Amino acid sequence: MLLSLRTKLFSLVIASLVLAVVPLLVLTYNNLRQSGRELERESFGNMVVLVEDGISSRYLNLLSTEVMDILQRKNELRRTATLARTTWLAASNLQKKMRERIMSGWTDPLMSFSTHLEIFSPTGEPLLGAPLLSSLAYDSSLQDFKGLPLQPMLKVENVPAEGAFAVFNLNLEKTAAFSTEKGTAGPAPVLIYFLPVPETQNVIAVALLLSDITQAASYSEQAIIRSTQEKFDTLNLYRNGFISLFDGEGNLLAHKGNSLGRDAALIPAAALKAAREKGRVEFVARGSEEDTFGSTIFRVAHFKALDWYVVAAAPSEEIEAPTNALMQRLVIVSLAIVVLSLLCTLLLTARLINPLRELTRKALALPDMDFASPDAVEKARSGLPLHQSDELGQLARAFAQMGESLARNIRELMETTASKQRMEGELNAARDIQMGILPAPETVPNLDEYASAAFLEPAKEVGGDLYDFFVAPDGRQAVIIGDVSGKGVPAALFMSMTETLVRYTLSEGAGPAEAMTRINNVMSVNNPGCMFVTLFIGLLDTRTGILEYANGGHCQPMVVNATSGEVRTLADMSGPLVGAMDGLVYESCQATLEHGDLCLLYTDGVTEAMNEEKELFTEQRLMAVMEAQRTASPDRLIRAVYEALLAFRGSAEPSDDITMLGFVRR
Repeated sequence: MLLSLRTKLFSLVIASLVLAVVPLLVLTYNNLRQSGRELERESFGNMVVLVEDGISSRYLNLLSTEVMDILQRKNELRRTATLARTTWLAASNLQKKMRERIMSGWTDPLMSFSTHLEIFSPTGEPLLGAPLLSSLAYDSSLQDFKGLPLQPMLKVENVPAEGAFAVFNLNLEKTAAFSTEKGTAGPAPVLIYFLPVPETQNVIAVALLLSDITQAASYSEQAIIRSTQEKFDTLNLYRNGFISLFDGEGNLLAHKGNSLGRDAALIPAAALKAAREKGRVEFVARGSEEDTFGSTIFRVAHFKALDWYVVAAAPSEEIEAPTNALMQRLVIVSLAIVVLSLLCTLLLTARLINPLRELTRKALALPDMDFASPDAVEKARSGLPLHQSDELGQLARAFAQMGESLARNIRELMETTASKQRMEGELNAARDIQMGILPAPETVPNLDEYASAAFLEPAKEVGGDLYDFFVAPDGRQAVIIGDVSGKGVPAALFMSMTETLVRYTLSEGAGPAEAMTRINNVMSVNNPGCMFVTLFIGLLDTRTGILEYANGGHCQPMVVNATSGEVRTLADMSGPLVGAMDGLVYESCQATLEHGDLCLLYTDGVTEAMNEEKELFTEQRLMAVMEAQRTASPDRLIRAVYEALLAFRGSAEPSDDITMLGFVRR
């Protein structure tokens, strides 16, 4: 289907706009989407970090308070144990029962401060009978928080000289010492300080209940939870987002936002596990059917000290909502630009199409226009937008100029064609005259003792090669072949003169050498073009086989013996080129032809013929053809050489005239 120019322009504009707008929108959307997601993620993460930092700071305050309280309790236990050790050693001179009774008086006042004192004998037996520590002495399975058993700590040799602290988690319901104390029932931590008395091999143990510190810590954790909830309430969350605080068992401590965030079981288990391992993790729910929250970004932080989780969630759709809204506005603006561009294109094409149609009409009318008429140029220019200054006007002016040039060229072509036709007619006439000067190949003599054949193919309409054969006045067979320098008409004229001179001198009874000398003198006298001819003149006595000849710079003839197939050349030279220099004397040469010897005279157009690879036919290939055709007739030999020459040359153009003259002594 052929498309109009208007359709192509519209398609080009649409394709250009699409290629310009669509990638820009896609890249803009991807960049905005990525930037928006990164900014929202950063803001989202900062919110979680802010909550986590608030919990951490409050926990550090709680921890520092507990540490200070524990240090104070340790100092109290250390002072009490040191005082008890001093009293014990001071009463060492008293009787055992009196000393023990004195120390027993310490227990009741200390218990009012939740402090318990006991002195153990070298064998680990309690001496004062303090309810708490006495009962612990007989519990061999009891271990402190570090996993160390209690029993070895009751021996002097196992306690450092400066004393040692240990914390035990005791079930107070099974301990009679605490049954009378308010709020002491159940498991509670107890801090015990062991101080050795090496002088008496005793160990003093002072215990202090830490339940009040635990209760204070519990109250502080509740305060942290309340402050965290207050912090949650100040946060701006996405409509379907949430932020929650869970303990390690999944109990909800604080929450704001989507009610689904109240259930820890709905939070992806992989996110909770990764947060416990790494401390803080971001997890993206891909929105599969099994996903309760859809495509959502989770930010989970684990507070290891309290075993709490801060879980914040934001739906991906709401994060990308501003970007999507901006892209919708960009798409609307882009569509408006595309529509406006198409309208402008419509107006522009309307301005372009009409002049182009006129140009098309003019172009279609060119074949039928008579450019030889005087008004042809005006007809070619009429109706064209020559006044426009844009490319269309340039095209119209170029078209008009083309019409003018075409009319001028056609007139010149007509004149040139007429001149060429006249020249071709003259060349054809010259060819006919030239070929008329040379004897026709079919007129060669064919006698009982002698036969010959000739062939000439000029490279142009007329050539410079010549051949001739006739009977000399003395009855011998004359064979002549020559090659004039150059090509075309000058060579043809020089050849005609040479042919005429050869026939004239031989008809007067001159021998080959004398004839060549006389021809050279005549041709060299008035030769402004310095032309010359390579010439071979031979006279064959068919009875004796003696060939008298003169060779003026021509190719050496070849002779093949019919019996042996041996090919030899007539290598003797009579002199240089004919017509080049005046006053030369050419010498006569002689050769004898046996019965059946086949002789071939040829020009250099045979041996110097070239193929497409610029390789020459060479004398060796010519000898090979002659050896193969040693028993053939002269006509068959010439045809075999020409066929071999054509096969070798291939598609290459002939570079020189091809002339051959063959004869045989039968």
